[in-house]
Amino acid sequence: MTTSTTKGLGPEGKSEATIEPAIASKNQPAQSSSEPDLESRIKQRRAELIGKLGEIKTDTRIEATETRDRLKAKLAELAHILKWGIVDGWASAGDSVNHKLEEWLADAARQLAAKYDRT
Repeated sequence: MTTSTTKGLGPEGKSEATIEPAIASKNQPAQSSSEPDLESRIKQRRAELIGKLGEIKTDTRIEATETRDRLKAKLAELAHILKWGIVDGWASAGDSVNHKLEEWLADAARQLAAKYDRT
């Protein structure tokens, strides 16, 4: 979605900016309301990983340290994929990038499902 801003002279001769409402791009595919799009699923999983990092932040056990390292590596991998694969927004992502992101989602889900207890 895009917004555009136009500037014009107001009634007192001062410049005023107006923001036109966002309009969905015609080239964006329609999304099923029951299945979230890839971007929202990536953002949600990223937030879950960051949340888990926060939960185990102060735990000094070796298991917690290893889990933190794996979670940080998974987040770094996502940052790399997004930096090089999403150039002009999510709509420009090609099939190979989408495939890498789907694989990342599956791997991250496995990491989140891994048992880790703070006992």
